[in-house]
Amino acid sequence: MAFNKLKLGLWTAALVLLAPAVVSCNNAKAGNNSSRFENWINDLLTRQEGSLEKVKDGFTIQGNIKDKPNNLVVLLEVTPGGQQLIDSARTDSKGNFTISGNVTESIICQLQWDESSLIYMIVNNKTQAKVECSGSGLDVSYALSGKGIESSSELKQLVDLNASYIIKLQNIENRARGLSNSPENNVVIEQLQKEYYQLISERKKNITNLVMGMKKSPVPYFVIITQMLDDVEFPLLEHAYQSLKVYSPEGKYTKEMEARYEKEKVLAIGAVAPDIKLKQPDGTELALSSLRGKVVLIDFWASWCGPCRRENPFNRKMYADFKDKGFEIFGVSLDNEPGRWKSAIAADSLTWKHVSDLGGWQSAPAKLYQVSSIPATYLLDKDGKIIAKGLRGENLYAKLQEVLAQ
Repeated sequence: MAFNKLKLGLWTAALVLLAPAVVSCNNAKAGNNSSRFENWINDLLTRQEGSLEKVKDGFTIQGNIKDKPNNLVVLLEVTPGGQQLIDSARTDSKGNFTISGNVTESIICQLQWDESSLIYMIVNNKTQAKVECSGSGLDVSYALSGKGIESSSELKQLVDLNASYIIKLQNIENRARGLSNSPENNVVIEQLQKEYYQLISERKKNITNLVMGMKKSPVPYFVIITQMLDDVEFPLLEHAYQSLKVYSPEGKYTKEMEARYEKEKVLAIGAVAPDIKLKQPDGTELALSSLRGKVVLIDFWASWCGPCRRENPFNRKMYADFKDKGFEIFGVSLDNEPGRWKSAIAADSLTWKHVSDLGGWQSAPAKLYQVSSIPATYLLDKDGKIIAKGLRGENLYAKLQEVLAQ
């Protein structure tokens, strides 16, 4: 079982390198890649005018792709909703190509020449770039020179850093491939898992540190829209927004991030938790804000949620240990049948506070707190401010001990 989980995790991690890539890498024969790629361009995309505008001066990308004569090269804008084709060119007999155009503002692009081979750039009308590319897939390498390439160079730093970790993760997978779940392999499997999680943690830390140092750049935004990190913490999101405000105050990326920032800051660590006022099982109303003065765990759960019910014995012990020290649980159920909700509370001996609007997944507080899966938790201090999110089990217990000791 551990081995299977390891492989699943590795495949998930490997995908984040090329999160915005338009065609997934597969086992198609190399000879078919070019035609498949060109068919995809011809059939699925047409030139979009979104960021394009006819102006006197524009960008130019001159490049060479080693060992790729007469090959289609496309320049696509990367957007949260997918890719938009900006322009294309075909390499000559020596692999040289030129793509020129005009844009209304700086845009994030991918320059792609087959199903799995691409590089990323930041392009604006000051860009006069030269690129030398070689390799394919994860083995793509490139050199970048010219004018107006400062942000592209920052982006290359990020992509190169990320690629180094993906390669290490794939090496672990290669070592794991072929191992069975036999007792003699358990030690090896456990060691590979340990290496894997250490790499995942190190990768997140180093990517975050790199982009947090970019104060005037769209690169932190790139990390977010490509989902390069599976969980974006609020400080990174806020930094991406502030960095864009300096880089391009009126740009479309800035406006997009502003909307996301305003939405997510409501639930950021340090923010006062939005109030919830709903009926309890006995029909009386209870407001979250009425519990100020206590450390409160908001616990989103439901009677039909297996993982939630399995968590309840631990919550019961935790509540018994801390309820007399200023701790309360505010259970918000995503049930839609009052009988099942009340029966689950009784069956599991859940003696803390409970509320619900019986709206199921349409529950108003679930939407307010952006809950997409349960169990989901928010830990509040005595002033009602959010101090932790998503904690369960031993991590939650340790955090409570720390907070209540203060």
